[in-house]
Amino acid sequence: MLRTMTLLAFLTLTTAAFAAPPGQNDTPYTESVLMDEILLTDGIILTGHIIEEFEDYVVFETETLGRMEILRENIERIAHSGERSGVMTDPDYNSLMFCPTPATLAKGDSYFRDFELFFLNFGTGVTDAFDLSFGTLFPLSSDVIMLSIGGKLRLTDRETQGLGLALTGSYTRLEEVSFSAVGMVAGIGNKHSSLNLLINRTRDDDDDTETVYIIGGDTQLTRRSKFFAEFMSSSALFADEDDIEGFINIGVRMFGESHSFSLGGFRPLDTNSDSFIAFPMVMYSNHW
Repeated sequence: MLRTMTLLAFLTLTTAAFAAPPGQNDTPYTESVLMDEILLTDGIILTGHIIEEFEDYVVFETETLGRMEILRENIERIAHSGERSGVMTDPDYNSLMFCPTPATLAKGDSYFRDFELFFLNFGTGVTDAFDLSFGTLFPLSSDVIMLSIGGKLRLTDRETQGLGLALTGSYTRLEEVSFSAVGMVAGIGNKHSSLNLLINRTRDDDDDTETVYIIGGDTQLTRRSKFFAEFMSSSALFADEDDIEGFINIGVRMFGESHSFSLGGFRPLDTNSDSFIAFPMVMYSNHW
């Protein structure tokens, strides 16, 4: 049981996140944005055409409001015609549920994450390329205390250099048991659709080591929802089960400006669970 909890804690520390606002529509995300979009700082989304852009303001035209000049200080985000992304961004674009992406937080951005109710995680962007996170258990008992620390260092940016790379590491202490891991995550894509691979080397108190592979991908379905799927090669969650060949986790994420809610189905891959469908995995996060 302790080994299971420490490994789950490690997995929560290999991920990090950040924010974006709700839209007025929830149209399918498989379609390209046919018109320009401007997200204002008050949360309003304007759809129309950018006539001209200047350093301090943007000339924008909509069917209902006509032509207007919008100050840059009132603009949160712009999406140009033909871009697939629009102005909506998943607040947790730098992680799926277990599998991280190579993306990191902006400097000064922070989040609080509650995973499966029991695991509490706080993270912050120390620099634009380095995230630091801390974790603990919900205080069910004074006899069970867990403390964790994790980090992610981005080496290359996937959106500007094609392939994103980042180093990850974590250390967890649960009662008399400790668990550490170092690894690298590689990924392609962007904040709306990605494919990622984490290779991790883990070590416990008995100096037992294991290489863990996690492959995960996600794609944005609507302005405020995503589908994700993950595969983990490790059988370390259940050390006594030799017939487990890994795990899959499939789910959806719903998000808004500063909150996201992810619901997944977690299933071991073995030959003895024909009647078992999946164990529910839930994650909530808040960003500021």
